[in-house]
Amino acid sequence: RKRATQQLVYKSKLAALEQQSLNASMNRHFIFNALNSIQYFINTSDKISANRYLTNFAKLIRKNLDSTTTENYIVPLQEEIDRIQLYLSLESMRFDRKFEYIIEVDEQLDTEVIKVPSMMLQPYIENGIIHGILPKTEPGKIELKIYKHNNQVVFEIEDDGIGIEHSIQQKKKSNNGVEHISKGMEITSSRITLLQKITEKDISIEGPYQLKNNKKYPGTKVVIKLPLN
Repeated sequence: RKRATQQLVYKSKLAALEQQSLNASMNRHFIFNALNSIQYFINTSDKISANRYLTNFAKLIRKNLDSTTTENYIVPLQEEIDRIQLYLSLESMRFDRKFEYIIEVDEQLDTEVIKVPSMMLQPYIENGIIHGILPKTEPGKIELKIYKHNNQVVFEIEDDGIGIEHSIQQKKKSNNGVEHISKGMEITSSRITLLQKITEKDISIEGPYQLKNNKKYPGTKVVIKLPLN
């Protein structure tokens, strides 16, 4: 009985956190910036870009709203991939092709059958774009790799941005010495912790951590592992 009661408590907390995650991922800043971009395309008489951006923006909002109706906000992997593609296309247009993006999916994965927590990847991708790539003087790249390994689904998110150390210094300067913590990433981490307790499955997040290489910009990487079942 004690175990069952604890499970109910965890599930209740998880539902609340997932709702916060949805709000954090589709926050007012993203919507505000997106509408500003549409206005910019209209004011510059770029009707084709404005229409393309508005169409994708509407699709993304629709997908985000649809995910709120699923049980525990768990969705097919393919739906999450489609959502990320839409999100990246919007951000690429908004920042005038400041970055390119690549999504690689292992052919062994049945993306229509495998289920994942919705909007789990977006906060890490957003963090890589905003705090890693945009501060660079030249264009950057975001890579998302999804593959099967040891009966797990592995998500690797990698950018070639300025790296964590430099990014933290910039955030402290802009926040008067206070280190900024991404709300979306914080909520996602809490969701994963609760999912581990509820399902008793091995779910993990490694990173974000700075890559060790000899390139001008070190970049960052996040690895998320979920059980196939």
